[in-house]
Amino acid sequence: MINYSMKYGVSETARLFDMDRDTIKKWAYIFSDYLSAGANPAKGTPRQFLIDDVRVFAYILMYWEDDPDIEYIKLGLNSRSQFEYDSIDNLITSITPLFRAMPGDIDETWRGVVFGGEFELGDIFSTADSFKMAGDKLVEIAHKNHEERELFQPAIYNYRHATELYIKSITGEEINHNLHDLLLKLKAVLKNEFNTSPPEWFENIIKAFHYSDPKGVAFRYGITEPKEELYADMHQVKRLMNWLSASFKRIKIERLKVDY
Repeated sequence: MINYSMKYGVSETARLFDMDRDTIKKWAYIFSDYLSAGANPAKGTPRQFLIDDVRVFAYILMYWEDDPDIEYIKLGLNSRSQFEYDSIDNLITSITPLFRAMPGDIDETWRGVVFGGEFELGDIFSTADSFKMAGDKLVEIAHKNHEERELFQPAIYNYRHATELYIKSITGEEINHNLHDLLLKLKAVLKNEFNTSPPEWFENIIKAFHYSDPKGVAFRYGITEPKEELYADMHQVKRLMNWLSASFKRIKIERLKVDY
């Protein structure tokens, strides 16, 4: 069971350090000034340690002996030495889950993302925008660091997936990954709702993605689909994706106008 809350009871903390429960309780009492309030709660309330408490315990363990120098350990904690050791940092990293419960003290300085519960990731169109943006960033990094070869697959995968999601946001399709089929459905929507057809360059982008990755797995898993050699100018790909994204945004706006 993943500890998303990052709160630890006595037994769990003891297991982290391969120590007995009584030693953990002893540390909590002796070094209470360096621990959270939950480390020494009122009688009848279970002890509960936070991640910073675990860091303190890790430092204490480094200097704990049969006859420990308590004042020396406190001197180190006073100078916040528990934040100066790679071994302690590595322990904290190893027990900090990939995702965690919503922090109670979150503010504008935090650089994380909240999702789940009432915080939705976004609709399919905004998700498409996110994948398109990821492709843009990869192209920029690739050009700056001369890493076009290394970043080509993830960049094109993001662009192809963005294209698939853009189409699905308009057509309502959910499962199909075949861009040829999705393009036909998109053209039917544009014809029925606006009596128009997409321009040739628009279709060619989608057809190119379908030709080079018909099932949506080639760029994802490194499968070479085209039989002939093809060349990709990453900046040209990015430029055309900007055009494609802008076109889908216009389609979305026009559909909203029709709904109203």
